[in-house]
Amino acid sequence: MKDDLGILVLSCDKFADLWKPFFTLFEENRNNCPYPVYLGSNTVRYEDSQVKTLYSGEDRDWSTSCRSILQQIPHKYVLVLLEDCFIISKLDVEKITQSVQFMQDNNAKHIHFHPVPKPDKWLPNQEMGVYEKRAPYRVNAVGFWDRAYLLNLLIDGESPWNLEIQGSYRTAYDDGFYCPKLPLFSHVHVVEKGCWFPEAIAYCQEHDIPLEIDKRPILKNQFQLKSKLQMYYFNLMIKVPWKFRVKCMDILRKLLISY
Repeated sequence: MKDDLGILVLSCDKFADLWKPFFTLFEENRNNCPYPVYLGSNTVRYEDSQVKTLYSGEDRDWSTSCRSILQQIPHKYVLVLLEDCFIISKLDVEKITQSVQFMQDNNAKHIHFHPVPKPDKWLPNQEMGVYEKRAPYRVNAVGFWDRAYLLNLLIDGESPWNLEIQGSYRTAYDDGFYCPKLPLFSHVHVVEKGCWFPEAIAYCQEHDIPLEIDKRPILKNQFQLKSKLQMYYFNLMIKVPWKFRVKCMDILRKLLISY
């Protein structure tokens, strides 16, 4: 089972200042997780014997770099993480192993790392929910992936957020998308649009996690408010059943076309 999964932290050179705090927290919470860990970089090496740095070369865009990195990984499955999401709880190694086994047994393409959005139904006697075909946000960059499937899904020029939206359209008629009942881990989102979240700085200072604060600006109040409002709107909208949302959009399209 150990050879079936690799843990991949996707990053790039311009976020190299996040690697030390990310891996400091990761090692604190690794909980003897036996799976090999990879860091996706452009050209800069991270000096840590527990982490193998893989290089994508020139930073053209996120998805192009992601493809280059994935092609160098020998495992059938990858647990994809992003460097700006710091893990702040112990990894449940048994749950990780069970997730890999579930993917093998069910020909799964992707398992989210947390139950957002909620699945269309929970599987009986299992800790997994399933996303139906055409469900929005059935794709999340972070989580377990069938590596070959993810490689085929990627399109040059996309960001992780593009992948979540457009990738959900591209996978609309594929089975094999799931989420766990409980999050795989707790996390702190530390950077948005290249700026520090003030809450993330406070958390790291409180827990003695080293940050190079002068490497990037702190998110200004107005942008912080905008980010929170966007997240509030997203969390509100995903509580509305997606089939009802799609039906409303179809009606609006017909009305606008008729007009």
